[in-house]
Formats: sequence, C-alpha cells, structure tokens
Amino acid sequence: MGLKTWIAVSVVIIGVIFIMYPEPHLTPKVIAWKEGGKYLQYKSYQIFYRVENGKTNDGSTLLCLHGYPTSSYDWMKILDGLKEHFSKIILYDYIGFGFSDKPDNQTYTIMEQADIGERILKELKVTKVHILAHDYGDTVALELLARYNNKENKDRIPGIQTLCLSNGGIFPETNTPRPIQKLLLNPYAGPIASRVTFFFIFKTAFGEIFGPETVPLEDDLWDFFVIILHKNGHVISHRLMQYITQRTEFKDRWVGALKNTPVKVHMIFGPADPVNPDSFIDFYKKSVPQHGITVLDPKIGHYPQWEAPTAFIDAYSTFIRKTKS
Repeated sequence: MGLKTWIAVSVVIIGVIFIMYPEPHLTPKVIAWKEGGKYLQYKSYQIFYRVENGKTNDGSTLLCLHGYPTSSYDWMKILDGLKEHFSKIILYDYIGFGFSDKPDNQTYTIMEQADIGERILKELKVTKVHILAHDYGDTVALELLARYNNKENKDRIPGIQTLCLSNGGIFPETNTPRPIQKLLLNPYAGPIASRVTFFFIFKTAFGEIFGPETVPLEDDLWDFFVIILHKNGHVISHRLMQYITQRTEFKDRWVGALKNTPVKVHMIFGPADPVNPDSFIDFYKKSVPQHGITVLDPKIGHYPQWEAPTAFIDAYSTFIRKTKS
C-alpha cells in the first residue's frame, strides 16, 4: 500500500472515529448560560436568545452580536458591566452557532443573521437600540446599519442609537484569515476539515488568536469547544466560513454604511490580533476619521472582551456615557 493510500485510509479512519464519538457534555457554566435563555421560532428553526435586565430606568436597550465560531457566551465576562448602562440587554446566537439550530443544508449569509436580529427585536417590541458587536458580529452590525441608513424595511428596522465594534474584519484589505479558515473555505478540503475536529486541534488554533499572555484557561477553551460541537455544529464550519467571501462581495455596502452613517460609532481594538493585525488601526483612522477608536494594551488580541474585560468595559463606558449624555 502506497503512502498516499495510507494517508487517505488514515483520514477516513480518523473521520469515522470522530463521527461515531458522542457529542461532549455541556459543562455546568455552559448549562447555566443555556438555561438562562429562550428560543424564538424562525422559519422552521429554533434561535437561542437571552434577555437580561439592566440597572438603568431610561428604557435603553443594547443588542450584543457575537463572533465566529463562538456564541453569545462570549459576552459573559462583561455582562454585569454592561448592565450599568442599559435597562435591557439582548444577546442571541445566530443560526448555525451556539445553542441555535445548525442545519447542515443551509446557505449561511450575513443578511439572514441580520434578519434574525431584526426579528428578535420586533418580537421584544424594541424600537430603538444600541449595538455592541465583535468579529463576525461587526459585519452583521454593518448590515443592520446599512438598512437603517437607507431606511430599508422601515417597519422592521429599529432606530440605531449607537454602534460599538471590536476586532472585526470590516476591511478586507487588513483582514488575514487563519490557515484553518483558508482550509475550511476550500470546496474540497473544507467539508472534511469540518468533521475532523478534536479538542487539541481546536485549542491550538483558537488559542493563537488571543494575546500571548491572555490565552483562556483550558477549562474556558473546553467551554467554547462544547458549545461549538453542540448540535453537531462542527459539521457546518465550512458553510459558516462563507462570510469571508461575503465581506468582499458586499464591501461597498458594508464599508459604505460605516463611512456614511449619522450614527455615533466607536471601535475597541485588541492590537495583538493575528486576524486583524495592528495595520488595521491606521487604515481605520484614514477610512472613517469621523469615528473613534480605543486601542487596548499591546498584549490584547482578538477577543478583547474576554482577555481584558475591565479595560473593555472602561472603554465602552466612556463611549456610551458621552453618547447618552
């Protein structure tokens, strides 16, 4: 048997072992997060969301949009800090993510993720909203912003009062997908790579996007991992990854929305981010000089709200106090 045959057989064996391996159990922390939420019926799917009561009585609402490949659980560390500024906080898992349904025959688009956000806001009778977004969520937020700017679907679009972004690849020119992302984008290798997902591979690849001194503890990485694998989410990783090509396809719409909006916008940025290197900072300042940016400690990477929750909340608090005053 030749080397290529041995490699092919080995890949098949590993894949079969993984497919037959039972889904890992959710941890107590993850179960507590899940039990604090509800489900919205969207088409034939169940969408997970949470509504948290804040500490203000001004009626303000914050919508939090999470990143790839994780979930609304990303905001767990700063949730208490956010409650200081709002009456209500809404978090949801996009279709294909977290505790929402993850159909394996779905074409996943940023447009539909934004549709789901609109649907939740309508269900909760929210007419004005502040948005806080991260990574993939930045692009979902920009689609919502484009609709708001252009007064599209007037009956559905709530008034966007402020927008805060963080470490998203909003400019294709400064975004550098990781090797695993490029692999998942490959039409042939992507579906195979999606299925062959082990914790060791995950924690190595995922850990690299954090700052060198702020990589999550192994228990936290396991929490992220089991949420991704919940409902066989790993199987559709290659389908979810298409957002990268969508960013290029709809660049004029989404970057244009950021350039032309009357909404007050701020960016909180962790500069030790291999996905969006620090060259992003100057590009952002030149592209949208009317919008502010807070650059965190040089050691903070792609998940600033998880790596530096206190600094993140301080930066966000400064922004939101100015805009709400």
